[in-house]
Amino acid sequence: MIIFLVPRLILYKINRSFYKLHEGESLNVLRTREFFSELVTWIFIGIMLGIMYVSVFNSPYLTGIKIMLGCICFGLFGGIIAYLNIEWDIINFLEKKDVQVIKGGFKKIVRVTSKMMFFMVTTLLFIGLVIVLMVFMDMSFLIERRYVLSEYIYMGVFKDILFAITILIVLSIFIIRRYSRNLEKILDIQIGVMDEISKGNYENMVPVVSNDEFGLIAMKTNEMIKGLKERDFCQLSFGRYVTPEISQRILNGELILEGEKRIVTIMFCDLRGYTPLAERKDPKDVVELLNEYFTEMEKAIKEHGGTIIQFIGDEIEAAFGAPLELEDHADKAVLSALKMRERLHVLNDKRAKRGESPISHGIGIHTGEVLAGSVGSPDRLVYALVGDAVNTASRIQNLNKEFGTDILISGDTKGFLKDNGFRLESFGKRKLKGRTEEIEIFRII
Repeated sequence: MIIFLVPRLILYKINRSFYKLHEGESLNVLRTREFFSELVTWIFIGIMLGIMYVSVFNSPYLTGIKIMLGCICFGLFGGIIAYLNIEWDIINFLEKKDVQVIKGGFKKIVRVTSKMMFFMVTTLLFIGLVIVLMVFMDMSFLIERRYVLSEYIYMGVFKDILFAITILIVLSIFIIRRYSRNLEKILDIQIGVMDEISKGNYENMVPVVSNDEFGLIAMKTNEMIKGLKERDFCQLSFGRYVTPEISQRILNGELILEGEKRIVTIMFCDLRGYTPLAERKDPKDVVELLNEYFTEMEKAIKEHGGTIIQFIGDEIEAAFGAPLELEDHADKAVLSALKMRERLHVLNDKRAKRGESPISHGIGIHTGEVLAGSVGSPDRLVYALVGDAVNTASRIQNLNKEFGTDILISGDTKGFLKDNGFRLESFGKRKLKGRTEEIEIFRII
């Protein structure tokens, strides 16, 4: 036993050190080198022991051949086990390091069935070969020495065969268990990453540690994770430049390109005194003011189900009822305007504490039919509301300057209101620019 173990342990340490010096190699190179180093090591041990038994202990040549054959079998099985152990080490290393794959990867797929066939054929072939050769050598030895076959000799041959079969079966079971352990580990990691993907976490990757179907699945999973991350990034970025409700419908292919007719409530909100303010201030300060103002107004609009269609300079165009259906859209628009009034007071309090002058705005609301859809050229499209109702809402917003008010609605919007709790003051019918018919205007008190 010592004769077997001492040289094997020495070579094992050499192989381990050699492996650590080449951790950056291809996975297949690592495993293949480990397999052949194990096989070559046992062949070397078999040759040395065979020579030693024949020359030192004067054993028959057949005994030396039997020892060499046994060492080759151990080398083959040891190489397979070393191959699987290296794969296990790589799986754990990549899992802890949270990286996809060590340099190299794989270029050719080796089917799992091919690996299993190799393991099974190797096991069965060597079991059969060892048994045949052992019987042959035992019988040759007995014939050469002219022994008379007896029950004792038969039992000796039977014990040799039984011992060989037992050892090889145990090694085969050990190999299958090791291979199953690696597959189970890879599947556990794969399932864990898939669970994280279902939760929206795309940070974990599946280690690609084998050049079989499991490695291919891991590689495709990582490609999918990369694609999902890019898609979410694009969607998030897209949502910052296009209202999320609109961007979501575009991404889902739900937006009707030719447009759809809808009854909606439209709101225009204009910041007062913007032009002289922009002339006095640095452009950077103006942008900061607009961003702060738009942030507060957007919260009020979204709070009541409104959708911001676009920012036009210092003006906000919003819709209630498009692109998403919205019940009581007229009421929601008025409630949103009142909330915008509150948020503007809060914003002015903050500006006063900073020593800045207050700002004001005017809001115009009108309800009517529009065509909601994509407008533009084949190369560039925007979601827009088209129709007389849009122009009317904008004109009503401008009347705030004339009346000295901040929120005005049309008689059409009043007709759609279901909540009778709003306090309204009529300014009578007015003829708006671009319209032939007069329209009644109401102030929200």
